[in-house]
Amino acid sequence: MELEDTAELLGRVPIFQGLTPGQLIGIASYGKEVFFEFGEAILEAGEIGDNAYLILTGFVTPEGNFDAWFTEELLGQGTFLGELAMLVETTFTMTVTARWDVCALALPRKSMYRLMEYDPGIAHHFAGKVVERLRLLANDMRRAEGRFARIEDSLEDTISMVS
Repeated sequence: MELEDTAELLGRVPIFQGLTPGQLIGIASYGKEVFFEFGEAILEAGEIGDNAYLILTGFVTPEGNFDAWFTEELLGQGTFLGELAMLVETTFTMTVTARWDVCALALPRKSMYRLMEYDPGIAHHFAGKVVERLRLLANDMRRAEGRFARIEDSLEDTISMVS
């Protein structure tokens, strides 16, 4: 795949959105094309990872202990796996397996650090994206806390009525 095409795919991934075309080409050039055969694990639950992967060709599926409502998804070109591993030491929480021969762009943490030293604007961009996600997580946690408080109040009312 051409570097510009890979950079365009990267630009569709939320954590990269907002970077300049030049920065995306820089990231793509620091990556390394890797190949996975059908049935091979790209990420393994419990494994410590230091690469994120952008699927360039082929298909993958997440596996693991999911609730009964979960149906296996087939994910293809443009899917980004192990996002945090390119920034910090990460233990993968699920296994993702190639369901087709897969070509992916591996983005090693060491390479990303070198790139961020060369272009601090990329580091600032990622920091902003992480802060944005932490804000969303904090809001979700506040909403959940409110729901739990209402459930607790309802249970106390029910217990009072029964007593």
